[in-house]
Amino acid sequence: MKNTLLIILLFTGFTFTTCKNSTTPDLITVESNQKSKIEIFPISEKAFIKVTIEGMTCAIGCAAKIEQNLQKTSGVTSVTVNFESKTAWIVYDSHHLNINSIAKVVNQSGEAYDVSEIVSLESFN
Repeated sequence: MKNTLLIILLFTGFTFTTCKNSTTPDLITVESNQKSKIEIFPISEKAFIKVTIEGMTCAIGCAAKIEQNLQKTSGVTSVTVNFESKTAWIVYDSHHLNINSIAKVVNQSGEAYDVSEIVSLESFN
């Protein structure tokens, strides 16, 4: 009986600690006197890819983190990461960014994440 209770407690503790998402967001205020130097450019060659991502364990933490990192990437115009299907649908400027750079952003989002397949598409229909 004690062993069963211990196993249940360990499993429950592991389940609640795999996604380390805080329930209250951290608010960081940064003051700056400098103007932003973000370069805005028109998209010259729109490209569409479907990326298969291995290693995601939750939708709220893992998929959201990958999606946010891709959205911050210069040249990416649209991203949707789906945890259940392990896919990311990405629209990007192929003259400004390449497939290897996108895979690198995904892989650097966390040690567990790995791009297993990239499929170039004509569009998302």
